[in-house]
Amino acid sequence: LPPGKRPAGAEVGRWIAERLAFWESNIDPRMRLEDISLAQQHLIEIVKALALEPKVLILDEPTEHMDAGEVERLFSRIRRITGENRTVIYISHRIHEVKAIADRVTVLRDGEVRGTFDGRSVSETEIINLIVGRALVTAYPPKPAVTDRGGRPILAVDGLSGAAFKNVRLNAYAGEIIGLAGIEGNGQRDFLRALAGLNSNSGGVTIKGRAANLADTTTARNSGVAYIPRERHREALMLPLSVGENVGLMALARFAKAGLMRRSAERRAIEGEVEALSIKTPTIDTPVRSLSGGNQQKTVIARALLGEPDVLLADEPSQGVDAGARLEIYKILRQAANDSMAVVVASSDTLELQGLCDRVLVFSRGQVIEEIEGEAVTERNITRATLTSTTLRTGVARESGESTLERFRKGDYAPSVVLVVALLVLGTYAAHSNAFYLTGSNFGNVLTLFTALAFIAMGQLVVLLTGGIDLSVGPLTGFVVVVASFFVLDDVSSGSIVFGFALSLAVAVFVGFLNAFLIRVAMITAVIATLATYMGIRGTALLLREIPDGLINSTVTELISTRIGFVPVAFLVAVVLAIIMEVIVRRSRWGLSLRAVGSNEANARKVGVRVEFTIFSAYIVCAVFTWLGGVMLMAQIGVGDPTAGVTYTLMSITAVVLGGASLFGGRGSFIGALLGAALIQQAFNVTTFLRLTPAWQYWLLGLLTVVAATLYSRLRQRA
Repeated sequence: LPPGKRPAGAEVGRWIAERLAFWESNIDPRMRLEDISLAQQHLIEIVKALALEPKVLILDEPTEHMDAGEVERLFSRIRRITGENRTVIYISHRIHEVKAIADRVTVLRDGEVRGTFDGRSVSETEIINLIVGRALVTAYPPKPAVTDRGGRPILAVDGLSGAAFKNVRLNAYAGEIIGLAGIEGNGQRDFLRALAGLNSNSGGVTIKGRAANLADTTTARNSGVAYIPRERHREALMLPLSVGENVGLMALARFAKAGLMRRSAERRAIEGEVEALSIKTPTIDTPVRSLSGGNQQKTVIARALLGEPDVLLADEPSQGVDAGARLEIYKILRQAANDSMAVVVASSDTLELQGLCDRVLVFSRGQVIEEIEGEAVTERNITRATLTSTTLRTGVARESGESTLERFRKGDYAPSVVLVVALLVLGTYAAHSNAFYLTGSNFGNVLTLFTALAFIAMGQLVVLLTGGIDLSVGPLTGFVVVVASFFVLDDVSSGSIVFGFALSLAVAVFVGFLNAFLIRVAMITAVIATLATYMGIRGTALLLREIPDGLINSTVTELISTRIGFVPVAFLVAVVLAIIMEVIVRRSRWGLSLRAVGSNEANARKVGVRVEFTIFSAYIVCAVFTWLGGVMLMAQIGVGDPTAGVTYTLMSITAVVLGGASLFGGRGSFIGALLGAALIQQAFNVTTFLRLTPAWQYWLLGLLTVVAATLYSRLRQRA
């Protein structure tokens, strides 16, 4: 929300509770959005939109996941908004809802306005006539005069249910094509994908009298199911491969002997399918990406048919092809049905369903509301059933509650507990093996070394929260020392020392800005951009200092290393900064923007997050934290070494991963990053006290990383 509409920090909980209370939703605001139902997520979107108090509110199919009570509450809120001289644009395929709420109704078809009417006087019939308003003009293959449904069905579905559909029953017989219709998002496509083993499901499915296993795509194929997806480029075709290789992929087992392909037999079968489906290609060795859309689609169909399925599922089979290819695809599907396959087609084109299908199941809100067959399969009847349905979702969970333990296990702080346990276990073992471990001198040295990594890890986390990464932090840490080694020297003025620190900070900020510029303006991926910066910084450091030189002012190094007892002041600064950053990332607008961009950049931009500013600032803040790490390294090595600090790149990434951050963005904890850095330094320290070889430092750290990552994943999955 814009700052002027956001509640104060202390008021957030009450403010959210008030807005959710109106909907009687019982949604726990502390839960992650991914852990509540789709219906509740939809409700959150509406609450969020209403909280903006917009002058124009656009609602696109808002009642899709609502029950009757929620629909009425939404309508009462709409009436209140319009009563305050604000405007609501209500987009819906559900005519009874439009009639109930709209003052004016505008009907669109094929991107053109067909008429605007008074909402009270226009009838449902008039609206349907305007929506249909066309004749069956495409030539379709003839349908069988009579379909024999006396025998055993090829496909029998008994009460199949999934996340977006419920209790679907269907019997498909040889010689007929079954159509699935409905407004987009009403469960028909999810049902089809469940039959293909792509969506989780429960219920009974038999194919030719045998129970089918639809747990995944492999078991579905083994049960006799072939699936033609709607997105051929994204879900079907291997574009770098040839036509023949794409066609043959589903039938590899047929032409393999002892693991080796019988190429001649495979080639004959593929060429037969290519010829039968009239796929226009110079040879089957032609790259499939060079074919037209229609021929690519026929290649996908050829692959499905070569697998000799009993059930052929087609999702938008004619999408993105020309009229000639569309007719050929219709003939192929009809021939498959005539060859005793059960053919089920999902299509958003009601005209296509009319011309192609023998029966049509109309879905609304996850349920089959009507089955149309024979002469009654017309565009008008399909459209009427779709638009006049008054069904509501059933079985939608409305309660959302988790125990404190469940929330903690899935939260960002659970990894911190694991790290504390690991630190204590390693420390206890080292103390038991070597009495010198529990000395102030050892702890002071360890905390000093840890502090440099802690600063850099916190900087790395800022970038990771946006979904990025910064590989340049290691060389930049050493480069800060190299720059300072020309100015922060013994026997120089305080002005020179201040200038040295200021210049090294300015260089770090410039590197952060450069990284963001390469990523957001030059459009180079974060890994490549920061890797290039990594190389550039190392080269520049070697240019400035071919060998270690330029002793750092001893007074400065002593000041940086100041301790209270055995505890370095810099360590306390790192802890305070971690706490401050934790509060910022949870409570501030900038912190929420970081996590929003990392969670979903496109959606963050849509709700007004300043994406470019957020990412640029993240890389600059990362550079500032890296500069702090460089200052700590300055006190440790005391000389401008062009090779110093490089290992911090991988160690910083390891620290934030150990701390439970997601490399995909959106999740992470600065406390976790701090503890991750502590565990790394602990591993290095413990192996020294146990007199293990340096190799054990990395073996132990690698083992801890794998164990921690596995444990976090299992905890969140179980929760």
